[in-house]
Amino acid sequence: MPRSVDHDTRRSEIADAVLALVARSGTEAVSLRSVAAEAGISMGRVQHYFASKDALLLHALDRSHRQMEERIEARARAVGGGDRTVLATILDELLGEHPRTRDALRIHAAFATREVDERARAILTDGDDEIRALAVRVVADAGSADPDTDAHALLALTGGLSAEVALHGAPVDRARRTLTAMLDRLAPATARGPAGDPE
Repeated sequence: MPRSVDHDTRRSEIADAVLALVARSGTEAVSLRSVAAEAGISMGRVQHYFASKDALLLHALDRSHRQMEERIEARARAVGGGDRTVLATILDELLGEHPRTRDALRIHAAFATREVDERARAILTDGDDEIRALAVRVVADAGSADPDTDAHALLALTGGLSAEVALHGAPVDRARRTLTAMLDRLAPATARGPAGDPE
């Protein structure tokens, strides 16, 4: 009998090849042919799972998002604490210190000025509403007179710092200091760990 094929594993392996290319040479380096070479498989096998470069990038982005969520959950569990700790952990992850998060940010940037379909938009905005709601709740609990505006400012700052790190090679430590200072102004913590999270 023919051996069964684990399609999810194959798709994940191809996504990892995409991310390796993005890390080395940016999203411009991604094509069906280059991904096949990176993964050590035929171009036909890549095409069997993904019909286009966009499909490859979006699947790699989705994989990066899921890995990012796992890292955030593990970090939040290790640190403990309430909503502010969770928010600080999420924002710190989004700065792009982890290579896979930087890859995800680069893929985001590649789609930023393009018209995308609903499926792509769902991947590109996955989790945004939940993070915004958490940020609003944290700054509101800290006494903000305008939590919507303050939360938006905090998230906009995070996005700008993330772009500096992922796209322009800015030092993540400087980005972290800037972000921590803003978070402390909007939602002061009595004590902070090394990443700006309350202990």
